[in-house]
Amino acid sequence: MVWYTQCIPRHSFHLWLAFRNKLKTQDRLTIWEAGSHTNWNLMCCPLCNHDRDTRDHLFFLCSFAAKTWNEVKKLVTLGNVDDSWSSIVSWVEQHAKSKNADHIVCKLLIAASAYYIWQERNNRLFKNNKRTADQVAEVIKSSVRLKLMGFRFRLASAKQRIFKRWKIEDNGADPG
Repeated sequence: MVWYTQCIPRHSFHLWLAFRNKLKTQDRLTIWEAGSHTNWNLMCCPLCNHDRDTRDHLFFLCSFAAKTWNEVKKLVTLGNVDDSWSSIVSWVEQHAKSKNADHIVCKLLIAASAYYIWQERNNRLFKNNKRTADQVAEVIKSSVRLKLMGFRFRLASAKQRIFKRWKIEDNGADPG
């Protein structure tokens, strides 16, 4: 579901870990420390400082992540996809084998969003660096935009439509 020709490998690897619920979120770490005195109630999401740090919360129920997600998903057509992990997984499952340019862009955006939101979470936890949701959204858009600039599109009309939506200047170098 996450590995396809146009993917960004580190984003896909991260999404693969998330799909398997293998990210080291605080809820998973407490399972490993069952005998320790870690206070589960003190563990909260470093992005919103509200709910517990879990995969389902981070992607994208957390208010910070939801704001970021809702900003970037304006650039794609994800139909009935909401801010819940199950909704996103369901969409990816349905379109896993699709070669449609719009579906590929959606998969790129989902993977980049999960990757950079996780990166922001880790920066806040371990480096005490904080960006705003809008700044993280811009990083996500830039990452996907750069990947799109290197795409070889089968249909010129799809390329024109996607480049216009993503505000990419078409230099005409790619004939297709």
